[in-house]
Amino acid sequence: MTKKDLSYSEAIATIDEILQQIETGELDVDELAEKVKQASELLKLCKGKLFRTEKEIEKVLKEMETNEN
Repeated sequence: MTKKDLSYSEAIATIDEILQQIETGELDVDELAEKVKQASELLKLCKGKLFRTEKEIEKVLKEMETNEN
């Protein structure tokens, strides 16, 4: 599964796992850099999904307003 195929919930779960690993000190320095990069990419993915969802909701609400008038 590619990152683009991840659902929002899956991406958040992966970010949570990475944070737990960082907080518990499970990662060495080399792994830490890679995990931070991965978390950053997942956060971008989540932000994009949230933005698209917001726009879709705004569109639906506008359509509902138009249909009510």
